[in-house]
Amino acid sequence: MDKRGRIATEILVFMILVVAVSAVIFFLVSIGAIKVKENVPTQPILNTEFLPGSRSGYLALKTFEFCDFVGSNFECEETKNEFRRAENVYVRFLVESSTYNRDVALIRNYQILNPLGEVVFEADQKNNYFFEITSNKQSEPVVFADYFVMDDDAQLGEYTLKVIIENPLLDKKVMANKKFMVVE
Repeated sequence: MDKRGRIATEILVFMILVVAVSAVIFFLVSIGAIKVKENVPTQPILNTEFLPGSRSGYLALKTFEFCDFVGSNFECEETKNEFRRAENVYVRFLVESSTYNRDVALIRNYQILNPLGEVVFEADQKNNYFFEITSNKQSEPVVFADYFVMDDDAQLGEYTLKVIIENPLLDKKVMANKKFMVVE
């Protein structure tokens, strides 16, 4: 019995100390002795998932092609892998993603590497969703199309386009590399 009373007393003393220290800190903040940052971004207190594990679903890069031109319907007029300096390099991706709570959100990032392996262009959009949709389907096909222009003084040789497509709702990422040539 004496041991139980001692443990209860220690817990009570500890709780009183916590309350007293908190009160002193709040008092020092209120009189200005301790400065608090005012421009801190707010985040939810429970910014976590309690049941760890990946969300079910899939993300697949179905097609990845270089084109002569991509039309208004996102159709590739003619596929090719050789481009001249100062020419538009069109690229088209077909991505298929399963939905999560009837939503799809996709982020597209890419890098272009020159023949020496140096990064000459990088598009990194961490939280910029290029595609968001609500769908009643189990999966949704999405077509991305873009182009970039090779410089007049671009090095001749084999370039690599690295593509990263992410679905933050599913916590899934797919990456692919494709080579193209810059010729005279």
